[in-house]
Amino acid sequence: MKTSRIVVLPALAAASLLALTGCFQLPPVGGNPGGSGETTAPSTDGGETGSGDSGGDVDLAGTSWTGTDAAGNEMDLVLEEDGTVLLNNWNDENWDEATDTWEVSGGDFTMFISGIRDIQSLEYTGPAAEGEMQLTGVDGNGDQGYDLTLTQGG
Repeated sequence: MKTSRIVVLPALAAASLLALTGCFQLPPVGGNPGGSGETTAPSTDGGETGSGDSGGDVDLAGTSWTGTDAAGNEMDLVLEEDGTVLLNNWNDENWDEATDTWEVSGGDFTMFISGIRDIQSLEYTGPAAEGEMQLTGVDGNGDQGYDLTLTQGG
């Protein structure tokens, strides 16, 4: 009789464990249940390229843009392939600093313009997009009021 108890006890434990695992469901491996099934691979080139408007990073390398921010700063620029910004025109001046940079990461665009008198720098951020971008700007002193609409082309 003792031998049967030794065999029955582990069998009951195993049956209980199987019953409990059926009470919850693990997510499927390699996918997002209920989602689109699309995944975005991490960028291997500094975050500058991606999959267009599918929710991943937008490829803006080599594109030209124009715009004027809320403080009146007019700009004509190119987002260079190497992650730098070529400012062909900044308030009617040729402005090209090696420290002017841009990136797209996780669908967010960031552009940093340096060497600006009195305010030191400007950082514009917002959703990356082709055609037009609505960006929020903050100067090097932490002051806001530099919201910018950039239009592609021009």
